[in-house]
Amino acid sequence: MRLRGNVLALLALAVLAALSVVSQADALTGLKAYKTVVITVQVTPSPAPVGWLAPAAKKQSYPDPFPRDVQIASSGAVWDVAPGAAPMMIAQSVAQPTPVPVQFVAKPDPNAQFLRVIPHPPAAGQYNIPYGTSVFPCAFEIYTYYSNSYKLQDWGYGTTKTGGANSGTFPIENYPQNSYLSWAVPDFSPAYTAYWNQGATGETTWSGTVGQAQQHCVNLTFTVPNVQPPGLFTATVQYSLYVTLP
Repeated sequence: MRLRGNVLALLALAVLAALSVVSQADALTGLKAYKTVVITVQVTPSPAPVGWLAPAAKKQSYPDPFPRDVQIASSGAVWDVAPGAAPMMIAQSVAQPTPVPVQFVAKPDPNAQFLRVIPHPPAAGQYNIPYGTSVFPCAFEIYTYYSNSYKLQDWGYGTTKTGGANSGTFPIENYPQNSYLSWAVPDFSPAYTAYWNQGATGETTWSGTVGQAQQHCVNLTFTVPNVQPPGLFTATVQYSLYVTLP
């Protein structure tokens, strides 16, 4: 019985030690900064529908059976109407109030030295994509740095595991549906990964060592299924920088 009690005591100490290590590991990692990237896509029908417009039908006009005098303003107090008739109201210019000057103070981002996004937006301001798969190299770049080791994580903002009705729409769907928007960091790997849609904190984009500054291109690929209706859609991706605290 005494030996059994000692074994149980040792097991209890081992469990406490393991929990202590995990707790310390969690306490040493914290969120330093995050950025959101909003991606706008216009899905166009393919092939484009062709339609014809019928010419407008001609309307037949008839003379006015009740003609009446028209009041026309003239210079001075003279009006080209019968005496005693009320003149027409003429629009008058109204003096506009003096605009109040507004000053905008641009404050620098205190976290730009650790995490920043360098966008490369398309000329149209949005991605015009047909049905099928489209690839856009270096859609944007991300810069990361910290004095300690760190990791960059990404996830489709607003997505859930349970498939909420108000979140996770095309092109980043709710889990377990795979996202139709994928990413790749070409100087790390040419393989594309569908954006994480299981909620925070997401997947690891890349890691950094102590004092390592990195800037990498992010390629995007869109896949539009045939059942997807055309229209304008947006996707928001959050990039979070988790650092190892001293």
